[in-house]
Amino acid sequence: MAGKTNCRAGARTALLLAGLALAQAAWAGDPSARDWIPAPVGTNIIAGYLAGLRSSGLYSAGKRIDGASVDVDALIYRQMHYRELFGKTVQLEFIVPMSRTTMELPGAPRDRQTGIGDVTLGSAIWLYNNEQTKTWFAWEPFVVVPVGRYDGSRPDTSPGKNRWSTIQDFSFVKGVGESTFLEAIGEVEIYGRNSDWMSQTLKKDPSFRFFALASTNITANTYTGIRYRYETGGRERAAGETVTSRARNHQLALELTHQINDANQIQMQYIHDLKVENGPRMRGVQMRYVYAF
Repeated sequence: MAGKTNCRAGARTALLLAGLALAQAAWAGDPSARDWIPAPVGTNIIAGYLAGLRSSGLYSAGKRIDGASVDVDALIYRQMHYRELFGKTVQLEFIVPMSRTTMELPGAPRDRQTGIGDVTLGSAIWLYNNEQTKTWFAWEPFVVVPVGRYDGSRPDTSPGKNRWSTIQDFSFVKGVGESTFLEAIGEVEIYGRNSDWMSQTLKKDPSFRFFALASTNITANTYTGIRYRYETGGRERAAGETVTSRARNHQLALELTHQINDANQIQMQYIHDLKVENGPRMRGVQMRYVYAF
């Protein structure tokens, strides 16, 4: 019985991290190379993401849970608008994720849920925007609105998380040479309470994430990029007990982006978790299509 309880706790942690590994990602997942270089004022962008992630192991407190797995398939819609406000470039956006999450545990039936996830609203402002020196610094606050499908008895696989949260992004981009860009992004996410987690109230400490990205052109219309991601924090408690210890997760992503013409862009990304303290160690691919007008 104790083994089954520990397994369940580890699997629950897995989904809290994995279920929106994509939806964070752009947030629509995590940021891709050159996402924080602003488009011209007046530009509208519609982006669609399609991703599949598979776990190569499920971990609790750094220990692998034998026979457990998590698979996540995601479809994400993201829309952005660039405008000028008090002389600064501002981006307004919203993100709507849809996911199917499948969890398998030893001795338990397969758990699968599909549906719309929580909607994310954001508004970025470029506090420093110098195209001549290829230098940008931006801040973007996000608000995650808990409107997604949620089942309090099956929170692990629910597309929604049944809590408000805010994400604060701070991004610095510097161009080097003709077509190389280096980027550093700091992110903090602060969570509200989930009052319907297994008939209890779940509290979560803030999560901290750091991203380092580099990209360079291989042709006039195609560039390749690499992203490193580190996450810590996010300890969870319910009924006065620690449910999940803080994260210590490392991830690497490789991407290839092609600009078809002025209006259309496609991107392929490979995502690979290097180390995971709590949750699934994921790997998979993400495809992104962007239309600008």
